[in-house]
Amino acid sequence: MALLLNVARQLWRVWVPLCLLCCWALGVETLQVIPSWTHFGANGVIVIEATNQTLVDRAAAFGPSLPKSGLAGHVQWVGDLDPANEAGCRPLTSGRLLALAEPWIALVTRGECSFINKIRAMQLSGAQAVIVGDPRHDTLVTMYASGGSIDITIPSVFIARTQFNELKALLALLPRPVRVRLVRGQIYTLPLTDVILVTLLSPTVMLAFVYLLYRIRRYQQRRRDLAPVEVVASLPTKTFFVVKRLPNEPDECVICLDEYVDEDELR
Repeated sequence: MALLLNVARQLWRVWVPLCLLCCWALGVETLQVIPSWTHFGANGVIVIEATNQTLVDRAAAFGPSLPKSGLAGHVQWVGDLDPANEAGCRPLTSGRLLALAEPWIALVTRGECSFINKIRAMQLSGAQAVIVGDPRHDTLVTMYASGGSIDITIPSVFIARTQFNELKALLALLPRPVRVRLVRGQIYTLPLTDVILVTLLSPTVMLAFVYLLYRIRRYQQRRRDLAPVEVVASLPTKTFFVVKRLPNEPDECVICLDEYVDEDELR
């Protein structure tokens, strides 16, 4: 039993830290695929074809939906064409529009006018779709139209600050034109296997180690409560005889409740 205790102690010292390390590594890997709070509510992605990066977005509540196969085009930051019209509230009149590769997707910033006015202005400018980026907040919102939107014939999506800044940074780094694809319904999902491992397997393993430690502690406590063999062996002994029993001496075992018989050896 002592050997088993030593083995259990070694397992506890080695395997518990190893288990914690594995759980931490698994948790880190899982968290990498869990969407951050800024991604909740997303119902589509923007795929940067040059780098295969994806940015989450949310489709507008007005205008046509994206095709099932997605919509591809060269994204154009409107601030480069007209620095005074970054919000895209007015149709573009810059001569650089003639040099844009067709089809193209307008990238505008949120603010200064309503969402539908932005989409309408970019539609008049020749864009086949519009990406509206929030420069201040990291929360996805649904773009609604104030008034009629029957004249809107192009789709539009909304991206939060992090995705907006990342997209603008890519436009500054990558060679022009930068081709993207707007895809609907491609949102982040948490793998089922990771959910099972993190929520069930890891706590189960830890509970097993805790139970093992509990059993070891109980055994050690019982061992401490027992008198050593040497102490028990050194106790004086007496041979019991009924005829020699004194009036104040018991005639039965206090623990086992058996009556003594002649020649029983008592300690």
